Amino acid sequence: MFSPVRAETSSDYEQRLLPVLLHCEQHLDERLTLRELAAIAGFAPHHFHRIFRHVTGEAPKEYLRRLRLERAVYRLKGSPDNVLRIALESGYATHETFTRAFVRQFDMSPSEFRSVLREYRECVDDAMGSVTFEGFTEHTPLTLRFDLRKDPVTVERTPARHLLFVRHHGYEDLVAPGRPFLSLWDGLFAYADANRIAYSPDVLVGIAHDDPYVTEERRIRFDACLQVGEPMTAQHPVDYRFMPAGLCVARRHCGGLEEIAKTFSYIGVEWLPSGDCGLSAAPPFEVYHCTRAADGRLERVCTDAYVPLEPALRTQEDRIDERLRVQ
Repeated sequence: MFSPVRAETSSDYEQRLLPVLLHCEQHLDERLTLRELAAIAGFAPHHFHRIFRHVTGEAPKEYLRRLRLERAVYRLKGSPDNVLRIALESGYATHETFTRAFVRQFDMSPSEFRSVLREYRECVDDAMGSVTFEGFTEHTPLTLRFDLRKDPVTVERTPARHLLFVRHHGYEDLVAPGRPFLSLWDGLFAYADANRIAYSPDVLVGIAHDDPYVTEERRIRFDACLQVGEPMTAQHPVDYRFMPAGLCVARRHCGGLEEIAKTFSYIGVEWLPSGDCGLSAAPPFEVYHCTRAADGRLERVCTDAYVPLEPALRTQEDRIDERLRVQ
């Protein structure tokens, strides 16, 4: 067991580990060594291993394995890539080793999951309302629940963004009754005001790294982000990240944020199987359009949900650009 540490020491550990976590997220398809990750945090490997487990509750190897397998689920849902390619992307040398790890985590093989997902899409194609596919329960890690409201879906090229962000954990805390969702940005507003950083509270960004139907609730990562004009160095718990421009499928969501997962699920069921594109490795994100109420409180008007895409084949990029020009 890791011995108790003072609050200020824990804060220092979290500050030094956040760049490591971001590096892991952005390089999951690469071989990441303990020595390399320890160097980013500025610790000796053995000391880093103990601190990493203290902060995250997982050893570095366990953490990377889980993220790669959860991303593999995400890719299996909407990517045209075969299982072998997804296995290699997830850091596994063979189809067999990937399948064994997937079964240990989710109690079914990647091929079985794709088969069930295919049947599910066929099952709900003509259905209305929310449907749970036979064989899945509330306790199944890969539960599929979708709302099939036929709201418009578009394809957009999103701009590059410079973002200040604060990371939060736990889906239930994000949408807890009685807690204003936009209060997640209060620390960012205070930080930007104190450092005279120009920003607009009218357009906020949230990055949803994890699927609440796949990732354990307490491990779900959400970045509350504030757009700024340029790269900058920030002080913990605030940090900076760059979001590159990209091709996305988008859908406007005007309901409660407790139902935002249904909007992303709709995209996965109805749009992604179109064949032109598949999911990229980048996480989905949300753009919140806000306004000030009469009492000065910030209120969300609507939310644009974005799922980053990549062409199923490189040769299809021109066809996608042509479709965008027509729109």
